[in-house]
Amino acid sequence: MSNKSFFAVFLILIGLVVGLNSIYIVQQTERVLVLRFDKVLRDDNNVPLVKEAGFYFKTPFVDSIVRIDARVQIMDGTPDVFTTENKEFLDVDTYVQWKVNDFAKFYIRTSGGNFRRAEDFLENFVDSGLRNQFGKRTLQEAISGQREVLMTELKDFVDSKILEYGMEVVDVRVKKVNYTSQVLQNVYEQIKSERQAQAVKIRSDGEQLANIVRAKTDAEVLKLLSEGDEFARTLKGKADAEAAKIYADTYNKDPEFYAFLRSLDAYKASFNSKDDIIVIKPDSDFFKYFKDSKGKK
Repeated sequence: MSNKSFFAVFLILIGLVVGLNSIYIVQQTERVLVLRFDKVLRDDNNVPLVKEAGFYFKTPFVDSIVRIDARVQIMDGTPDVFTTENKEFLDVDTYVQWKVNDFAKFYIRTSGGNFRRAEDFLENFVDSGLRNQFGKRTLQEAISGQREVLMTELKDFVDSKILEYGMEVVDVRVKKVNYTSQVLQNVYEQIKSERQAQAVKIRSDGEQLANIVRAKTDAEVLKLLSEGDEFARTLKGKADAEAAKIYADTYNKDPEFYAFLRSLDAYKASFNSKDDIIVIKPDSDFFKYFKDSKGKK
């Protein structure tokens, strides 16, 4: 190969290297900062230049680029223990959705766009916010009563802290809230006590209702017995009156026959049992109808 040919190939290679170092492509999911001698390039208004998706040129061997992910990030926080206003302990697990909103500031404050370092800052602010939020609420308020308010206030607090890091909170949520073992035992005891009190109340209400039902039933029974007894006495009185009338009518029609009937009743009452014994003279008036139907001795 001649010197000219070698020199031509050399120039072509140099051109390729320079060309490759002058061109860069920015994807939709990222933003790019251009560094010149390790300093972020700025426009005439001293605003950092942030390249969005597209095809760009840079000064080769002088400019370098830093790619920063522009997508929403998810930080799964480490569970921690927090204390409520009434000094009860909770195991709380959270996750945070966040993104970069100021790429130059993010690059500078996180030592070159280090996402791990950024999430360390974010997690510290989330823990601090949770500690404040749970510390001013009771157990019930923290668990359910003011859950949405707690999340809103926590997001606002964290947003205010990470603004200087070029970051923005999209959403923050509590994945799980568990009682610690000590609180869990207290909760079980409280639930048990509440259930026992409820059982006592139900039994008391049931007994009270049973007493009312029994009292009403007894009153109804007494009323029915009273009405039945009154009806029986009335009926018996009518029957006795009817019998007396019949006896009187019989006596008026045939006194002798009436006497005979009364004697039969006396015999029946006197000899009601085979063990009955009566001692009386044979010629007594008691037996006069035994000898003669006319009652003649």
